[in-house]
Amino acid sequence: MTQHIIETIGHIEKKEILKSIGYRDLVLESEHPFPGYHGTTVPDQDNPRSLFLLSRTKYTDEFIIRSIKAVKQKHSFTFDGTPARVFFKNSMVQSIRIKNLSNYEEVPAILKAFKDEGIAFIPGKNVKPYSGLIRVTKYFLMTLINDSTLQDNEDASMKYFQVPVKLDWDEFDDMTTHVRNNIDNTNWDAALATIYRKTGIEDYIRIYNDQNCEMEVLDKIREKYVQEIGKFIGK
Repeated sequence: MTQHIIETIGHIEKKEILKSIGYRDLVLESEHPFPGYHGTTVPDQDNPRSLFLLSRTKYTDEFIIRSIKAVKQKHSFTFDGTPARVFFKNSMVQSIRIKNLSNYEEVPAILKAFKDEGIAFIPGKNVKPYSGLIRVTKYFLMTLINDSTLQDNEDASMKYFQVPVKLDWDEFDDMTTHVRNNIDNTNWDAALATIYRKTGIEDYIRIYNDQNCEMEVLDKIREKYVQEIGKFIGK
């Protein structure tokens, strides 16, 4: 059977514990990129996991994406970069999310490279750990598993199932608590996703868990979320 491959863009919305790391410009690091998951596929490591370079000015996603491409072309850094917004000091602040950087020593050079492309950053300061909402622009490459579920082709641990309504984070967070309290397997992380399709914007819940997780486990998680969403719609 021919696989249905979906290539598009969208956004991931999630909450993580963020704290500053000591540079002249403000860089926040996520203490755990998948806070609901505690398995072995997220190893303890000394290299940067997920960094956010907070900009002083609002830039368009296109400008940031072009800047990321220019930095990669002009320098030997190996990293994944994407536009993002981070909750900081009571507002969502424009940032660049950096992943898969080989070591912390490269961060100052990365910052300078983006400054050379015209991006200004917030001056560095000490920020104690706090829980902050994050909205990341994401390029999706996925395979349709069934009518409502998508498999991330670049990370086997990520799957997405469609939901009928747009949820804000607080609503979703409450639902996730209820789902976890009524299911046996709680070793997974959940986030909101919006995906742009030809027919319009579609809403999904992203589940991160062991890549060998059986579909019946995902189906049970989805079933519980659908029940919670039904209660929400019925209010």
